[in-house]
Amino acid sequence: MNKTFFPLSLTAVMIFSANVAMAQAGKNYFAFEADGTTATGTADTYEDNIAVGKGAKIEKVGGKAKAAIAVGFQAIATGNQSIAAGYKAKTTAQSGTAVGGETEAGNYASAFGQGAKAKNYLSTAIGWGTKSLADRAVAVGSGAEASGLKSVSIGNTAKALAEHAVAIGNVTHNHGKESVAIGYNNTIEASSNNTVAVGNNIKTTATNSVFLGDSSAYVEKGETTGGIGKVDGNYAGVDAKGVVSVGNKGNERRIQNVAAGLLSHRSTDAVNGSQLHATNQRVEEVNKDAKAGIAAAMAFKEVPFVPGKWSYAAGAARYSSESAVSLNLGRTSANGKYAISGGISSDSRGRVGFRVGISGVFN
Repeated sequence: MNKTFFPLSLTAVMIFSANVAMAQAGKNYFAFEADGTTATGTADTYEDNIAVGKGAKIEKVGGKAKAAIAVGFQAIATGNQSIAAGYKAKTTAQSGTAVGGETEAGNYASAFGQGAKAKNYLSTAIGWGTKSLADRAVAVGSGAEASGLKSVSIGNTAKALAEHAVAIGNVTHNHGKESVAIGYNNTIEASSNNTVAVGNNIKTTATNSVFLGDSSAYVEKGETTGGIGKVDGNYAGVDAKGVVSVGNKGNERRIQNVAAGLLSHRSTDAVNGSQLHATNQRVEEVNKDAKAGIAAAMAFKEVPFVPGKWSYAAGAARYSSESAVSLNLGRTSANGKYAISGGISSDSRGRVGFRVGISGVFN
């Protein structure tokens, strides 16, 4: 017959069909093992505790353990209000909760699932083989790990390995401080702090940056629009501190429904396609104006120089897609030493031009 031992200072005794439990005024201690041995603990230093299973025991912190529960083979509940339930389940400090085979929970920590470990203050590990190894860290999912201060990992083998890091999604690993990775098979590098990656298969990241969409990546800094041709531009925001990436080489994406950005010499807003179209239209207008001006210059003709006579000349020209006509009039002095002339032109852009000139000879 199984045997049960209880230290007694009796005010009442209750006998159960299988074993004996003890109720003592102000103190309750229950130790039970099926093989006839006695679970560790005495009523002198333990209050309101329960130990059930071979090798199960309650361990004290600071001289006493109260309201602790250890259930299972070699389960160990340490400190006040701690719970260890399962094969070799273990709590190492007060108010820890370890439920499942070979689980372990620390001070005010919670571990649920086979092999789950929540060793630090207020840490939480839920799932097979999960590890929460820093204060206030949370790991949820098979093989998930949260080892950074206040880090969060959720998903199969998700890992949040830096302070305040968040990793959500299967096989997503976050090594960057205060960074967030969400999706499948993403990795934020240790050098990429304050970074956000949302999508799948994101691997190449940068500090202070955002990556959106499958396989989005960072391109190393090279030449920017700080200069055009040989002319340096005085632009705002030339020295970028990070990037927003929505794709990679060969997998580029469009960003749609973007509001018109502010345009000024200090603006760092993004511009949309409509604004660029307006700029292109203006450039095209300038291009046409320039071509028409060239045609007008070509159309001007010099008048003949005949002493004492009025002279005229008319011309027409076409340059690229634009054209112009001109009429010119002039008079040369009787002695032929000087002449004056003027002209008017009209081009295909509807503009009118004038010219006037004087010429002569010395002696």
